[in-house]
Amino acid sequence: YKSYFFNKKKAKPYISAKIAVSKDYRTINFKNKWITNKKSRKVVHYLRSQYDCIMSTSKSINHDNAMLNCRIDGLNNNKPDLFIVDLRLKLKKKLKINRLLKKRKTYLITMSENFKKILPYKKAGYKIVFVNSLKEKKDFDILYTKIYKLGYSRVFVESGLTFLNNLIKNKLINDLYIFKTNSKLGKNGDNNDTSKYLKRYPSNLLTIDLNGDKLFKIEF
Repeated sequence: YKSYFFNKKKAKPYISAKIAVSKDYRTINFKNKWITNKKSRKVVHYLRSQYDCIMSTSKSINHDNAMLNCRIDGLNNNKPDLFIVDLRLKLKKKLKINRLLKKRKTYLITMSENFKKILPYKKAGYKIVFVNSLKEKKDFDILYTKIYKLGYSRVFVESGLTFLNNLIKNKLINDLYIFKTNSKLGKNGDNNDTSKYLKRYPSNLLTIDLNGDKLFKIEF
């Protein structure tokens, strides 16, 4: 990992993200929850261990009910810490991530106008980060600065395609890991704007055995 130098007045963390695609750049698999194989998913767990925190969205977590932790023998399964973008407080109350609320810091990023509605989440163990908006690049810059001031200098984004598209389009991430299968999905899959962004930037193939999958990295 390359080092990242911070501007003391506008200190921000280093932001990485990941995505899985088929050989024909389908980012959605209609017949299976997964696009890539087990070996690739193991590597994702390792990648998580290299970061201070994960950033996701309430929409993704509600849909996948994922733990978003590091499930590898010998590593801390209660890490990394988690930031959830949930501007309208739509995060479900019964989720797997709740099992770790007492063992790792889990933040909800929400609108300041939700102050009264936030109480049940605070009682459950969530920590709160208020924002006024997340529409423009400057809004994310403010959020990133808040995250950095909380002690997080490396952030790994695991989110849905809409959120990821927004980050790529506005140049809000530093690099992107692309797990690519060796087979096509065709009519069994679909893509979105992410595909055109992936094709636009040159990527580096990382030498790693993924049982047929390949891992690329784009640096923006």
